[in-house]
Amino acid sequence: DVTYGWWAANSVVTNRSGRFIASHIGHTGLICFAAGGSTLWELARYNPEIPMGHQSSLFLAHLASIGIGFDEAGVWTGAGVATIAIFHLIFSMVYGGGGLLHGVLFDEKVEDSEVLQAQKFKLEWNNPDNQTFILGHHLIFMGVACAWFVEWARIHGIYDPALGAVRQVNYNLDLSMIWQRQFDFITIDGLEDVMGGHAFLAFAVITGGAFHIIAGSTPWEDKRLGEWSKFKGAELLSAEAVLSWSLAGIG
Repeated sequence: DVTYGWWAANSVVTNRSGRFIASHIGHTGLICFAAGGSTLWELARYNPEIPMGHQSSLFLAHLASIGIGFDEAGVWTGAGVATIAIFHLIFSMVYGGGGLLHGVLFDEKVEDSEVLQAQKFKLEWNNPDNQTFILGHHLIFMGVACAWFVEWARIHGIYDPALGAVRQVNYNLDLSMIWQRQFDFITIDGLEDVMGGHAFLAFAVITGGAFHIIAGSTPWEDKRLGEWSKFKGAELLSAEAVLSWSLAGIG
């Protein structure tokens, strides 16, 4: 029965898990729309004779860093850029529709859903097992994203600033190097080491996510969540709002 003041970010969805999901999907749609629209805007005014930094080309620069829009020699071709932007616009409509369905048509609370699998994602702020179950799924998605990045670099290639060209990068899964680099990551000067770190993260995060889903919370987490239970919900709701606005600001 916990309640929060209006200042606690998404306080109106504190006890309405279905609407909380709707806000997540809606935020994703907004970010996706911003990415697609901004990419098309940058593409329409892009001049390959002027450095990207002088044209405020944020989205084109991100695509270029993973080898999209340029050939292997680093020459601008524009291939695939418009397609990716349009896909983002299309998916933003899909996310927007999903957000509307969860916000208007579907159950206000996930625990009231007839879908048994969906009921597991109800929000119980003072239940560590429930919180870590949801956390586990987030971790798995993050791990899959890391694995995708590693495989993209290995198969397709990414931009190497040392060469000024796109090249395929195989990850260096040297655990001793990864352990040492966490204390001096600013000095990393090889893409192989960067990909090795991402490969290790993919394994660690997916493993951790699966552990949280299967085993639930640990005694240490039970203790910490117990200490934070009074403020846990407010912090999670506020963090969600801050993250969403931060991403929107970057866009």
